Amino acid sequence: MENSLFNDYLFDLLDSLEQNLSAFLTDQNPESLHRLRLDIKKIKALLSCAEYMNQEKYDATKLKPLFRKAGEIREMHLNIHLLSSAPQPPKRLINQLKKEKNILTQQFIENGSGYIKLVKDFKGGICFPEIRWGKKRIIKFFEKEQKKTTKILQNIDREGMHEYRKKIKKMVYVYNALPKRIQNKIDLNEAGITKQQKKLGDWHDTYSAIHFLSSRPLPLKTTEYVFKLKAKEKRRFDKLLTTLIKKRK
Repeated sequence: MENSLFNDYLFDLLDSLEQNLSAFLTDQNPESLHRLRLDIKKIKALLSCAEYMNQEKYDATKLKPLFRKAGEIREMHLNIHLLSSAPQPPKRLINQLKKEKNILTQQFIENGSGYIKLVKDFKGGICFPEIRWGKKRIIKFFEKEQKKTTKILQNIDREGMHEYRKKIKKMVYVYNALPKRIQNKIDLNEAGITKQQKKLGDWHDTYSAIHFLSSRPLPLKTTEYVFKLKAKEKRRFDKLLTTLIKKRK
């Protein structure tokens, strides 16, 4: 397989990143932020694979400020949505979070030209050397990544669960960049991992929301709601843990 395939996929992702960034700066649609962050996650996964293949360092940290600031707004949006769907929504807290989200959004827009330049500079400075990667080496990369997930499962806690989720997503992102003839040589249950990742994502959204809300002074009714969220998170975590322990065996 030629590295040009990875180059094409990488620049498609960078084009998508630019488009989603421009879209959010125009309409402030939170879905554009979600897609923007997804583009960066896929780019980081691709660079990680390229580092293994080419034995060369590819630095994605330049995209970190954009990813982090977009994440702050995205998290605020998700928590507002979560609280709004509560049986007795805490209107005062929701309004406060909306004000904070608006401030973060305005700051993001004011820095928009800087973020656009950041992406363009990154795009202009990255390119994989045009060499041939053998199928065996690609398969070896996936074997290495699967060993990492197995190691995480040996002593898993909530942080480990999140790390496991990131690892399996990384494998799927790289897998999707490969041509079908290479995918067929790799032992990866994409459908199963995608389904599992969805459950892990639902759990992590609840876990993150609890952490976020617990750091704030809450009215009594909202505190009771957080207690219920904690019970929900525990059920999800225990169920996932049981599934992953079975997988390990």
